Amino acid sequence: MSELIARRSVANIVRSLALKGPLTCGELTSSTRAVESAVSRDLAVLRECDFVDEVRSDRSAEATYVLNNAVLVAAATAHVDYVLGR
Repeated sequence: MSELIARRSVANIVRSLALKGPLTCGELTSSTRAVESAVSRDLAVLRECDFVDEVRSDRSAEATYVLNNAVLVAAATAHVDYVLGR
């Protein structure tokens, strides 16, 4: 899990969601200055690992993505434990 968020493209998505809140794939593409297909691929991986939740709205055809804070905290804690040899 730590390897996943260590990738720059994924870290940029996580950072954008943490700082700006829920965003669409298009908004994340603009925010991270990445290609939409790469953002979409990284979002799929983040969803599989439960880092990100996909939220659908009746008002918009485009999904919004939100950070799963509990999973992020668990991953960060595990990473710190690993670094400190715990």
